[in-house]
Amino acid sequence: MTIEELRAFLAAVEKHPELREELRRHVLTQELLAMPAELYRQAARLERVEEELAELREAVRALVISSQHHEEELRALRAIAERHEQRLSDIDQRLERLVVVTERHEEELRALRELAQKHDEELRTLRELAQKHDEELRALRDLAQKHDEELGQLRKLAEKHDGDLRQIRSTVASLTTTVGAMVEADAVDALLNVLERKAITVEELPTSIAVNGELDIAVPVVEPGGRRYWVVVEVKVQLHPRDIRAWLRKLHTQSFRERLAAAGIEPPFLAYVYGQRVYRPAIARARELGVGILSRRGEYVSPPGLVE
Repeated sequence: MTIEELRAFLAAVEKHPELREELRRHVLTQELLAMPAELYRQAARLERVEEELAELREAVRALVISSQHHEEELRALRAIAERHEQRLSDIDQRLERLVVVTERHEEELRALRELAQKHDEELRTLRELAQKHDEELRALRDLAQKHDEELGQLRKLAEKHDGDLRQIRSTVASLTTTVGAMVEADAVDALLNVLERKAITVEELPTSIAVNGELDIAVPVVEPGGRRYWVVVEVKVQLHPRDIRAWLRKLHTQSFRERLAAAGIEPPFLAYVYGQRVYRPAIARARELGVGILSRRGEYVSPPGLVE
């Protein structure tokens, strides 16, 4: 077919619609024939996509606005987070210090536990000691009660002994008086015998004088040549050397001489010591000090002179 023929054919197709339809069925495939309907569906679908896209744009716009708000909130959150970080850093530092303090407290707590344990042990020991003391105290109370009973018995016995002792003292005092009188009588007899042998005249009977609790004898005498003086005798049951020195010292004591003077006895004195029992060292001491000694057997030591 030539170009001319083709053009004539197309013109005829244009003039006759039935030819055009027939040609279309011969030229177009089934897919091409269905394309307009498909395009219609795609167009409808595209409209829905555009509507959804418009909605999406609105959502994106709202999301952008929300994102901006979120950015602001995020910045605020970041600021808060930074503050929290700072606070956390401060908390970490405090926590470190707290850990150090806690460790120290743990050590102190361990020490306190050990001390408490030691105190518990000491408390147990003290309880045991207190229990022991209680037992000892009960024993002491029993012993004290026993002692009280014994003391009561001793008081009764002491009261009895006091009565016995008073009786004994009374008896001793009576015996002392009796013995003193006997010793004094012996001393007077011995003195008179010695004075008689020496031809010394007794002007009056010997008298007893008590000076400082001691029993003494004094008698005025006259020698053959006419010299007068007093013979003074201290009476002792037992005569020791110390008694000789004490008697001589007393003879020179002012208070003793005043008592003698009050009784009318004035120096010079012929001094003797009478001893119911005479110890040998006393004899030597009497010769040394110039004091005479008398006894029932006579004159042991003669005074060398008078005591002025």
